[in-house]
Amino acid sequence: MKQSKLFGQTLREAPKDAEAISHIYLARGGFIRQLSSGLFSFLPLGFRVLKNIEKVIREEFDKIGAQELVMPVIHPAEIWKKTGRYHEIGEELWRIKSQGGQELVLSMTHEEAMAEIAFRYIQKYNDLPLLLNQFQIKLRNEARPRGGLLRLREFIMQDAYSFDRSEAEFDKTYKKVFKVYQNIFKRLNLKAVPIKASSGIMGGNESHEFMMPAEIGEDKLDGKNAIELGHTFKLGLKYSKPFNIYFTAKNGKKELAIMGSYGIGLDRLMAATVEAFHDKKGIIWPEPIAPFKIHLIELSAKTDPDVKKQAENIYKKMIAEGTEVLYDDRDDKTAGEKFADADLIGIPLRVVISVKTLEKNSVEMKQRNKESAKLIKISNVGTIF
Repeated sequence: MKQSKLFGQTLREAPKDAEAISHIYLARGGFIRQLSSGLFSFLPLGFRVLKNIEKVIREEFDKIGAQELVMPVIHPAEIWKKTGRYHEIGEELWRIKSQGGQELVLSMTHEEAMAEIAFRYIQKYNDLPLLLNQFQIKLRNEARPRGGLLRLREFIMQDAYSFDRSEAEFDKTYKKVFKVYQNIFKRLNLKAVPIKASSGIMGGNESHEFMMPAEIGEDKLDGKNAIELGHTFKLGLKYSKPFNIYFTAKNGKKELAIMGSYGIGLDRLMAATVEAFHDKKGIIWPEPIAPFKIHLIELSAKTDPDVKKQAENIYKKMIAEGTEVLYDDRDDKTAGEKFADADLIGIPLRVVISVKTLEKNSVEMKQRNKESAKLIKISNVGTIF
């Protein structure tokens, strides 16, 4: 991607209401744009990060055989009344009516919708165990959205649902997904501590929150502020009973499937990553979810055609090799402005080509999380991508 064509732009000043570091840098870096309180658009840079987070999560769930689907955001209120949550949840749950007068719910989670599907398709012993996963929008009527992407009215979640034949089988599934979450956070180098938690409106007999210590966090469950990155729930029979999710066991008897649910907020995970990885200049993205892997920058190309020629050649080679590269080809920016933007955006590796580097038949290479840079020969550039 040539930066001269990239939609969105970096900002010198953060939005006036931005308090969290992640809100400040994501807005200034051109990753997100606020539409209203608790509602954000993901601009191309932010969208790329979001899809990379999704990719990491999907890869880990694929390893344990999860099957992916997607469910509606609008639900008939009747399925929420079956479990009692329609009346138990307060104003956080958005309740609406269709033109024909049907009572509907804007989904803040998908247990009921998933249970309705399971009732239709789970019938016999061999249908279990089952693990289904989705990436879908959730809506929550937050009274006080805050922290940029940390607390939203509309957000994107990975939510998985498991169905098992016995408590022993369910414990194995729960441990597998628990490990998946640990692997996801490990790949992002995030220190997520699993803590036993209240199941709250989800119900069930046990749950675990994965908490990352952070000043901006609103949770605590060791006296320190923390951000909740994910939550796993042992739902038991809470949803299976009202939805009659029975299967025929080996002995011919009808038994209820045991259910679990597991969720990670992608928006919040993006914000938490910035809270964990930044400096006074901007974001430092972990390589797996960075919007691009390399930031190629040309300097003095307007006055020296050879710089432009060499930069274009390197860019074309990177593209040919399938490397995700952002190429700063902008002629209206100074070297200082280009470096400031590069530090703010936070791509892991910066490669600079200028008159000075060409004098040594080289390019300058610098990792975003390191202070020092080094020269490498142009003939060896291919070894870095």
